[in-house]
Amino acid sequence: MKTANTLNPLPLSPLTSPLDEQQSTRLQTALVDLSPLQLAWVSGYLAGLGGLTTAANRSAGQPADAPESGPNLTILYGSQTGNTRTVAESLAALVRARGTEPRLLSMADYRPRDLARERLLLVVVSTQGEGEPPESARELHAFLHGKRAPRLEGLRYGVLGLGDSSYEHFCKTARDFDERFKALGGQPLLAPQYCDVAFQEAASAWSLTALERAAEHLVPREARIIQLPGTRPAPKTPPALDQAAPLTAHLLENRIVTTADAVGEVHNLALGIDPAALSYTPGDALGVWFRNDPALVEAVLRATGLDGDAPLSLDGAAYDLREALASRLELTRLHPTVVKAWGGLIGSEPLAALGQDPARLRDYAAGRQFIDLIAEHPGRPDAAALAAALAAALHPLRPRLYSIASSQAEFPDEVHLTIARVGYRVGGQERAGGASDFLTRRLTQDTPVAVHLATNPSFRLPHDGDAPVILIAAGTGVAPFRAFLQQRAAQGDRGRTWLVFGNRNFRRDFLYQLEWQAHRRAGVLSRVSVAFSRDQTDKRYVQHRLIEQGRELYTWLQEGAHLYVCGANAMGRAVHEALLDLIAAQTGSDREDAGEQLTALRRDGRYQRDLY
Repeated sequence: MKTANTLNPLPLSPLTSPLDEQQSTRLQTALVDLSPLQLAWVSGYLAGLGGLTTAANRSAGQPADAPESGPNLTILYGSQTGNTRTVAESLAALVRARGTEPRLLSMADYRPRDLARERLLLVVVSTQGEGEPPESARELHAFLHGKRAPRLEGLRYGVLGLGDSSYEHFCKTARDFDERFKALGGQPLLAPQYCDVAFQEAASAWSLTALERAAEHLVPREARIIQLPGTRPAPKTPPALDQAAPLTAHLLENRIVTTADAVGEVHNLALGIDPAALSYTPGDALGVWFRNDPALVEAVLRATGLDGDAPLSLDGAAYDLREALASRLELTRLHPTVVKAWGGLIGSEPLAALGQDPARLRDYAAGRQFIDLIAEHPGRPDAAALAAALAAALHPLRPRLYSIASSQAEFPDEVHLTIARVGYRVGGQERAGGASDFLTRRLTQDTPVAVHLATNPSFRLPHDGDAPVILIAAGTGVAPFRAFLQQRAAQGDRGRTWLVFGNRNFRRDFLYQLEWQAHRRAGVLSRVSVAFSRDQTDKRYVQHRLIEQGRELYTWLQEGAHLYVCGANAMGRAVHEALLDLIAAQTGSDREDAGEQLTALRRDGRYQRDLY
């Protein structure tokens, strides 16, 4: 959410600046609604773009490449969906705006043993699933909790966590980092900040405070734009825009890839894009904006007694309430904080009691939408105050992320998504997932859809096309592997590929079966192992297939295979446990030794996971 700008740029005049009148006007227009954090980022970016040195260096006559004295600032981020990377890059821009070049790294590119030499460190990290670190942070997290972790008495640090309080282990990874730094002798620069889903305002405030605390230890030197480790060089074509300025795509095809009698309905969507504006790599995800169902919006208006035409201000922009509910506010994901806020608005004692039991509150919110909450706990607060209170209580509508299921090498101006339509019943009423229903039922070829690219550099095919790969997926987790195989086919890679896929039924939901068969015939796919849980009395999942074929799988690993896992967090944990068991069985070692082997594979980039 964009924060209000409290810094009013001074008027520019062609008489006092090197800009002409038209350039001055354009610059003023671009800056007028930026927040302090955004202004600082733009300042750092422009300083680097122009190759400017700091005023301190210029006045002292210090050359741009003069050796640095004093501690440098390192900023580490551990990201799964890209939010923490965005925060870290904004923080780095703040530092550059003050004339110092920070060391900005993904935790995946950081050598844990370098911690012993750090003096100033800011960490931005998310939490996955049941309190687990994101894939890029796993090695550093394990190192800090292991026997080789060094004493850190000389370290001053700060920790910012991004999470979701609807999960039991809210921001656990960030808490882990803070506790371990402190236990190893580190000195906090400021209190840790644990941000909920709407993180922008809290993250901005923490970033500014962290920089103020670190400023007295920093030594100014030339600010410049540097290439982030693990990223591709900047393309000559315009880059894909971020969430603040999405691109536009349009529907080309909506094809159901399950049978009519399948338990779940899965679609393959093909969206047309401008390849000059959006360039993606297999393993990346696409963020998709959507609109809430108009029928749901009207139901909320009826239940609250509010006028849909009533004006409402959100982030400084004017809407009528109906449009705000349709396009700006979250209605289909009920967050525990919304339950507590509604209980406060209507003075509900049952909801107040529910708010005192976090586990019950999470369970209640997980199975309902906002319309269910207000239907089960009706109330009619003062209409004049209710609309603004709802806008403050409901979370902003965020784009949903989907793994990209196509390769641009095969579909240069398209991006494909594998979408399971979410549907369930609450109190006898049919409910649908906001994004999946919009994309599979309500999106037409005449309706543009806003999208943004979420890169995932920690989930990539090996650079060596001769390297064997093992792809393990369940359900729609197979989406990125469809892209992987298209890419390998287009590149003419000769490495063997083994797909291990699981779902409910062979006949009903063997997703993309004909495509896998075509890849088998073409020699792109060497081996397929399947597990359909409901085709026999005893349920069989992908982890069972791994154990059954443990000897062959371990042989592939010994021959240099890269291992990929994509699917739900629970599936990822089950697969990891199965890998520990099969490695221990094949080597005659214990699970601790097997864990070290998996850690080594992860460190070498040969064990990559994309879990959700």
